[in-house]
Amino acid sequence: MNKNLSRKINSAMLSSLLLPGFFGLYIIFESGFSLDLFFLLIVLFFALIGNFFYAIPVSLLIDVITSKLHKHYLIVSAILHLVFAFITIIFIREYSYFALFCALFFFLAEEWQKGSYKTLKLNQIISNGISLVVIVALAILSTYLLFDLTEKKTKEYYIIPDGYVGNVTVLYNMKDEPKPKKVGDYNVIKINELGYGLTSLPEAEGLIDNKYYYYDKDGLKEKIKENCIHIGSTGSTSNGEREFIYSSFTVINRGCTNHFSAYGSKYLEDHSMDVEEILQREGLGDFGY
Repeated sequence: MNKNLSRKINSAMLSSLLLPGFFGLYIIFESGFSLDLFFLLIVLFFALIGNFFYAIPVSLLIDVITSKLHKHYLIVSAILHLVFAFITIIFIREYSYFALFCALFFFLAEEWQKGSYKTLKLNQIISNGISLVVIVALAILSTYLLFDLTEKKTKEYYIIPDGYVGNVTVLYNMKDEPKPKKVGDYNVIKINELGYGLTSLPEAEGLIDNKYYYYDKDGLKEKIKENCIHIGSTGSTSNGEREFIYSSFTVINRGCTNHFSAYGSKYLEDHSMDVEEILQREGLGDFGY
């Protein structure tokens, strides 16, 4: 096997293994709970596909482009690896973050195998290292900004009765409901004491960018922290004549953690109403309640 191609394959394998390892450590550091092995295996699987079917051909192309460079070879090569990873945002959207880290690991594995660092003086290693950190930071920031600008966002502004804890259900496309009020760019959805709200809005799509507030009888509001909210399911149900679209989330007011925000809690005492029970209460069908 061609020595260059063999090195690329090694780099692809190393990059694919480092990616789930890196994100596994990040999850432990960020959330402090046990890892989801299945998630990491999925990351590994797609990293292998991306590295072998995209990164290796791209890296071979970069070798051709940089073949006549000497002085700034490392920086140019790093930039090109990250640029080609950045391009994947067109196809894989928010998962392009994974591509960026794969590209970084691939590049580092390549140069380590080549022994490029052995020919550099200490000041060159430091300057190249700083440059690489800056380039990676700019690539991540650019990906975030581009994704933020182009991604649709939900923009819902929930006001929830003070002290309410449990599941919250929102029914969309309710024709008899008035046009919602707005707070800036956000559509206001008021939740009643029974834990549900009706809105004439269509179901929101895109990146969740909602705001949640408790309000009391005097109209005073208190912002609910993000880790006190667990986003639940969306779905639909029918009364035989019409389909009703709904979404749900769970809110708590103490013991808020990143684990709850991500996974919810099966121990939470919840007295909220089922979707069918809500519809029957609103006179929109008989579901036997």
